[in-house]
Parts: sequence; C-alpha cells; structure tokens
Amino acid sequence: MYRMRVLNAAQVGSLVSMADAVDCVERAYRLYSDGQASLWPTIYHDFEAGRRDMDIKSGHMEGAGLFGLKVVSWVADNPLLRGLPALAGLVLVMSSERGVPLGIVDGMALTNLRTGAAGALGARTLARRDSRRALIAGAGAQGRAQLEGLVEVLPELKEVAVTSPDERMNGLYVEEMRSRFPRLLLSVAPWGALAEAVSEADVVVTCTPAREPFIDADWVRPGTHVNAIGADSKDKGELDEALAARASLFVDSRAQTLDHGEVRRAFERGLIGPDAVTEIGAVLLGRAAGRRSDDDVTLFDSTGMALQDIVTADLALRRAEERGVGVVVDM
Repeated sequence: MYRMRVLNAAQVGSLVSMADAVDCVERAYRLYSDGQASLWPTIYHDFEAGRRDMDIKSGHMEGAGLFGLKVVSWVADNPLLRGLPALAGLVLVMSSERGVPLGIVDGMALTNLRTGAAGALGARTLARRDSRRALIAGAGAQGRAQLEGLVEVLPELKEVAVTSPDERMNGLYVEEMRSRFPRLLLSVAPWGALAEAVSEADVVVTCTPAREPFIDADWVRPGTHVNAIGADSKDKGELDEALAARASLFVDSRAQTLDHGEVRRAFERGLIGPDAVTEIGAVLLGRAAGRRSDDDVTLFDSTGMALQDIVTADLALRRAEERGVGVVVDM
C-alpha cells in the first residue's frame, strides 16, 4: 500500500507562485540540456479534427528522481453545450527511485503557471533589460499567464497591448489585468492591423491556437524579443517563417521544436538548419550565448515539456504535504 495526494486547481494556485514556477521551469531546462532529464514521444490524437483532441506528454528527470506525465483534452463545444471547460487535464508525478505515484495535480492550473513561467524565463534570459512595451497575442487564460510572467521578470515594463480576433475577450482582458496590475498602461491592438503594434513592442508574445502565421517578419524591429508559445503541434503556426531565418533562435527542446514547434516550417523548407537552434537550457548553464547585442532579434520557441509540469507539480505536492493541503488517498 502507498499513499497519494490529490490537488485541485485552487490548491495549486495557493501553493505555487509565478516566481516559484519560474524557478521550477529553469531547473527543468537546466537538467534537460545537461542530459539529466529526457522527454518521451508525445501522443496526440484528433477525436474530431478542429473540435476535439487530446495529447499526452511525459518525461523522466533523473536529476530530480521523478518521472510522470500530463494528459490534456480539448473539446471546443464544452462551454456552450455542457457548461464544462474546453480544456481539462491531469498531471501524474511518480518517484523514479521507489516507482510509486506521489500525487495527481490539476493539469490546467499547472499548465497556465508553467507556460507563463516559460515565457517569463525566455524574456528574462533573452529580452533587453530595458524592455518597456509588450504585445500579447491571445486574450485567454494563457494570455493572462504570459502577462503575469512578464511582470515578474521585466522591471521596466510599462505598456502592454493585447490582441485577438475576439473584441469582447480583449475588453475583458484589459479590464481584469488593469485591476491586477494597476501600474501598467493596458490597451487593445486591432487584430486586423497589427503592424504598428508589433513594430512598437520590445517584447512580442504569441499564445494563440492559430494555424496560419499572423505576424510578418518585416514588422519586427531590431532589438525585439519574441516568445512563441502557441505552436505545440504540427498543424499550428503563428509567425512568418522569414522571422526564424532572421532571428537568433532559442528553444526549450531542439528535438521537439524541429518536429512540431514554431520554427519547424522554416526548418523543413531549408530556411534554417538544426544548428541554428540553441536550447535555452544551454544558455542558462553558461554553455551558449544568448542575446548578442541590443539590435539582435531573439525568438524563443516554447513547445512545452512534460518536465516543466512534473517539477512544478512536485513542488506543489511537497508544499501540500507540509501544510496538510489536498486529499490523501490510500491506494
């Protein structure tokens, strides 16, 4: 018999802050690029193309004594037809030493945290330190998490524009984020006319489910940093392929990004080679250079790694044990 702890979304939020998540994601990147962690092939399945799908991401962190997986499903009609969230999922964390489950954690709260933290780490590592203006493409939960992450790591950030095809969502985003971050000047950038907003931004974040590029390489001025968050499967893409050819490229996992990341199309069309891509973990370890100058255009392609979920969930579970939070199940 063994005991396993279960944490819901609210409990995850009370146990792990964005700053904590940034530290966890940095640890995951370092271990992965140091050969102390590995990713297993992602399982992806369309139940109904464009309406219902699922994926399973998994991995092993020998350097942390952990392995585990995250399963996430997406059902577009859930909110309208069933009153359920479109996205749902769970993270299972296991001990690689004892081979037993340590706990199950709500997957969506964790995903929002660790993906926001991944964007934060990309900006902290690669953006100019004096970055004052950001553009966030995506007005959903991840757009909110990305802003929270930027606020955590960019002390000079003053102005943020949000954009998406849904004007109602844009308005709700600005209203909510103004109340959370009153020091920021928040605005809406028109989805159909993004050239000006992109050219004015020091940091551009894309976190949409777009399947065709909506940001042109010519709009991105020298010195800009771009966090590409949305493309986590082969059918997605947010950026003009020419941007990948022009920018200094950084990724969470070289293998993943060349298979199904934002820069995959540029790679397949011969615009870049595999050596053009640097893992951010190598930069954090001091084994590779990051931004080369204030005029350098940097692009961080975050495909998402199960390691991020596993290490962040492990922190939540350890704190939950210390504080007596969650439900403990005797298995």
